Amino acid sequence: MGSPFRNIAQLSLGDFAAKALNFLAFVWLARALGVREFGVLEFAHSLLMWFLLLGDGGLELWATREAARPGDLRALVARVVPLRMLLATASFVLLFLCLPALPGGPRLQIVMALFGLSLFAQSASLKWVFMGREKMAAVARTLVAGQVVFALAVFALIRAPQHVIWVPLLRFAGDLGVAIGFARLFRREHGGLLLPYTFAGARLTLAPALTLGLSQAMGLLNFNFDSILLGFLRGLRDVGFYNAAYKPVTMALQLPLTYFIGLFPALSRAYAENRGEFFALVTRSFRLCALFAVPLGVGGAMLAAPIIHLILGADYADSVLPFSILVWSAVFVILRGSARHGLNAAGRQALDLRCALVSAGLNVALNILLIPRFGMLGSACATVFADVVWFGASVFFFHRALQPLPLLSILARPVLAGALMGAVLWYGEAWPWMARGALATLVYFVALLALGEPELRRFMIRGAVDTPQA
Repeated sequence: MGSPFRNIAQLSLGDFAAKALNFLAFVWLARALGVREFGVLEFAHSLLMWFLLLGDGGLELWATREAARPGDLRALVARVVPLRMLLATASFVLLFLCLPALPGGPRLQIVMALFGLSLFAQSASLKWVFMGREKMAAVARTLVAGQVVFALAVFALIRAPQHVIWVPLLRFAGDLGVAIGFARLFRREHGGLLLPYTFAGARLTLAPALTLGLSQAMGLLNFNFDSILLGFLRGLRDVGFYNAAYKPVTMALQLPLTYFIGLFPALSRAYAENRGEFFALVTRSFRLCALFAVPLGVGGAMLAAPIIHLILGADYADSVLPFSILVWSAVFVILRGSARHGLNAAGRQALDLRCALVSAGLNVALNILLIPRFGMLGSACATVFADVVWFGASVFFFHRALQPLPLLSILARPVLAGALMGAVLWYGEAWPWMARGALATLVYFVALLALGEPELRRFMIRGAVDTPQA
C-alpha cells in the first residue's frame, strides 16, 4: 500500500489554514479586548475545553479508530451520536452548576454559559467518520469553512472590551456550521441521517472510549491547568498575559497535532494488516517530527521578544519570558506524538494513559507548588517539565511493549543542526531579527543536508513524501 503521508498532508495543511484564521482572530481579540477582558475570554475557553472533553468522553478518537476498520458505518454512527448527545447534555448541566464558583464576576459567568452551546455542536459533528475513512481533503475543506465563519465575524463585530460576550456565540455559529457541513457530506455519501439511533451496547462502547478520553484529559491537564489555577490564584490579568504567551505556541502546534489526527487511522489500519509497515510509519513519523520540533524550540526561545511584540504589541511585554519557556512544551508534545499514537493504534491505550497520569500528576503538583511564588514563570516551567516526562515515558513504553525506536539516530542530526541554528541567532544579535531568523533557518537545513538527514534528502530528490522507510 502507498504511504499515507500525502493524504495526511492534505488534512494538515487544510486544518493549518483553518487554525491560522482562528489564530488571527484571537490576535485581533487580544488587541481589541485588552489584557483583562482577553483574560476573561481565555479563562472561559480553558474551562470550556474540559467540558468539551467530558461531553465527548473519548468517543471521537475511539470512533475514528473504529471507522478506519471494515464494518457497518451507519450502525456505528447510530451508536456513537446518541452517546455523545447524552454526554454533552450532562456536561452542559455541570457547567451551569459550576458558574457561581468562577472568579471574575458576572461577565465571566455569561461568557462561560454561552460557550456551553458548543457542546451540542461538537456532539452532532460527524468529522470522525471522514477522519476514519481518511477523506482528509473533505475534512480540511469543512474545517476551513467553519473557521472562516468565525474569523470574519470576529473581525467584523468585535471592537471593544464589552464585546467579549459575543465571542462564544460566534464560536457556536462556526462549530454549528462545521457540524452541518459534515452531516450533509454524510447524507450524500452514506444514504441519509435517518438511522436507527440506539443506546444498545453503550457499556461496551464507553469502556475503551473512556480510557482514550482519560488520556486526552491528562493531556489537557498538562495544557491548561496552569491557566485555570493562575486565574484563581493570581487573577484574570495574569491569565491574559500567560495565554497570550501560549497563543503562538498553540498555533505552532496546530500543524503537527492535525498531522497526528490524520496519522492515527493509518497507524490503526497498518497495525491490523502489516506490522512491518506499522513500525516503519512510526519511525519515519518520529523522524519528520524531530525535523520540525527542534528549530521551533530554538527559534521560538531566542526570538521570543520580537515575536510577541509583532503579534500582540507592546501591551503584552510581560508575555515574552513565559513564551520563551512554553515553546519547549510544544517541542516535547510533538516529539512524543508518534510513540503515543502508535500505542493507541496498537490497542495499548492503557500504557498511554499511564504516561498521561504520571505527567499530569507531576504538572498539577508543580503548578500548586510554583505558582504562588513564581506566578507565570512557575506555570511555564511546570508545564515543560511534565511534557518532558511524558515524552520519555511514551518512548519507554513503546520500546517495551512494541518495538525499540532508534531514538539516537533520529535526534542526533536535528539536535546538531539546531545547535548551529542557535549559534547564528546568538552571535547575530545585532542584525534585524527577521533576517537573523531567516539565516538561522537556512543554516539549520543546510546543516541537515550536510549531515545526511535521510528525510530531507528524500524530499529534495523526489519532491514529496512517498514510500515509508524505517
